[in-house]
Amino acid sequence: MASVPRTLYEKNLALLAATKEIFHLERPWEQVKSGMSDARIRAFHKFIADLWPPYTPIHDALPAPEPNLRALYLGENMPEMMLDNVFRFSLYADQIVLINPFENPHLLREEFNPIVHPEQWRIQTLRVVYQLAMLTPWIAAGIVIMIPSPGDFNRALLIKTVQMAQTRLGTDFLTEQDVEDSAAASMMMKAFYLSPPDYIARQARETIPGISDERVKQILDYAAHVRKTDPLLVDETLDKMPGQMTAMKIGANLEMGLLICQSIGAFPYTNVKFRWREILSVGKELDPRAQVWSPLTHAFQQLNFKFLNKVDSNFAVEMRKEGRLEGFRAYLRKIWTTVEGEIDPCKSEKLALDFKDELACEYEKAKADWDDIDRELMKWAVPAIAGVVGAVGGFSTGQLALGIPSAGFVVQGINELIQAEMKRKEFRKRTPMSVFIDLDEKRP
Repeated sequence: MASVPRTLYEKNLALLAATKEIFHLERPWEQVKSGMSDARIRAFHKFIADLWPPYTPIHDALPAPEPNLRALYLGENMPEMMLDNVFRFSLYADQIVLINPFENPHLLREEFNPIVHPEQWRIQTLRVVYQLAMLTPWIAAGIVIMIPSPGDFNRALLIKTVQMAQTRLGTDFLTEQDVEDSAAASMMMKAFYLSPPDYIARQARETIPGISDERVKQILDYAAHVRKTDPLLVDETLDKMPGQMTAMKIGANLEMGLLICQSIGAFPYTNVKFRWREILSVGKELDPRAQVWSPLTHAFQQLNFKFLNKVDSNFAVEMRKEGRLEGFRAYLRKIWTTVEGEIDPCKSEKLALDFKDELACEYEKAKADWDDIDRELMKWAVPAIAGVVGAVGGFSTGQLALGIPSAGFVVQGINELIQAEMKRKEFRKRTPMSVFIDLDEKRP
């Protein structure tokens, strides 16, 4: 009989093993799609329910702080975004923490529960299984760790953080551009391809007056092709399925994110602009006239950084195992351990200038490392799973922006919640640093 997984790492590995066994992930992905049966969906969620029962102590659900460069992703936690959210930052952090991308059945009412109604969860389960398959080499290597939200086991904590976020944000925080930049548009288009043929034909004729029958047929054929070949779509139209449960996973709100960061010794990072604005909005300066870390943060803003893009997951993991960019990670690790400690305010300005001077040297070393990665990439010929991420061989360039307010990122009431609801006596009293990856912002 297999041993019961106890550590967080063991639970992660157990979930990956169960997913592979239940859905036969050794087979071609089109067979995994066609084999997405109700029985397998039920077994998958039953395993999740057994892995994370409601009485799980929160301290067992979160990793203990470690002296490493640990980053919590706050943003769109979905399979389409794994390249942007994990792979691109993997060479700049020791460990990346993701909130579990799946639903815990214990938190769902019976009429929406995948154990009771697995037929409603075909699309969402396919997406989650694909995401877990992409993350498997990262999790096995200990580079990525998945954690449940503490709110999964403490309803009062969840409600309080939601209320705090609502009070802080109000109703007008998101802009129209934020919505356009999100993965929601892509998900809506995918949902359109799942529409019944008569609906797609009617929409085509209403949108393009005078469209020929031949052109309509081409559109219908293309929709059928997308359903068959897209790894995140079932090969069936919605009129042939029961109503489906779908979700856009964003991991956690900022309150819960900072609570987690302070509990596990991590800093938040994101590539979502509205989330970066939100993080910066809770940055506290001891004195607005003395932003001591600005020489360092401004120096980062003047540089273009390379990020892995459209590469095989296994290639990116191999680069980490080979120690690529370890020198630059060590530099970032030194910044992190410095700003998270108790710093003499009189020494902060000199530290910022020293780190700024050191950045130029470490950046040149990193450029040489990227040249080596480029050469390795040319030898790598295995495409990413199911082809959704495109061809091998790409880099993205943009900013790696640091936020280091002198008093850290603070939301009033978080420390009290950690003490009262999470029962943790030892935790960091603030989150001193955050990182934003902006591929739209490049320096000439």
